[in-house]
Amino acid sequence: MDNLTIRRAASSDVDRIVELRLLSQEHFEKSNPLIWRITEEGKELIKQKVETDLTDSNVVVLLAEVGGEIIGYIRGEVTSRIDHMPRTVGQVSLMYVLKQFRRKGVGRRLMKELCKFFNSSKAENLTVRYVLGNKEAESFWRKLGFEPIIMTSSTHLRELDSKLSSMVD
Repeated sequence: MDNLTIRRAASSDVDRIVELRLLSQEHFEKSNPLIWRITEEGKELIKQKVETDLTDSNVVVLLAEVGGEIIGYIRGEVTSRIDHMPRTVGQVSLMYVLKQFRRKGVGRRLMKELCKFFNSSKAENLTVRYVLGNKEAESFWRKLGFEPIIMTSSTHLRELDSKLSSMVD
């Protein structure tokens, strides 16, 4: 995509980032009906979280633009710790590209630019979380070399209580 530009998000982009974040949540929920749903209160907090991200030196939010229109974004964060190896880890926490712009290199370009931030932060390892059932994400991240190493499972407490109660000790 020739006219694609990647740039760092600015405070003037907050409302558009919130829109994209809500679209990404919709996409996640369609991909897997078991994932947690965002509440109305959660929707209200997104703007505040985005504003905080833009001032946090450990976080970067990058935008993909075509003809001045923001068509996608990626959020990365670096954490350092002394209790595990590797000590410095980059996390791709969110990425979303509008459907009509997918499979055109936008995600790769966003990730390539995000890697510059991770390199400058001396990240030794990268992680990403994506919704199981989101086949586009699964394929995208695998092509880039990401392999699942931890599975997060979920159940409702009432269902677990019921199953445990029906089991014989």
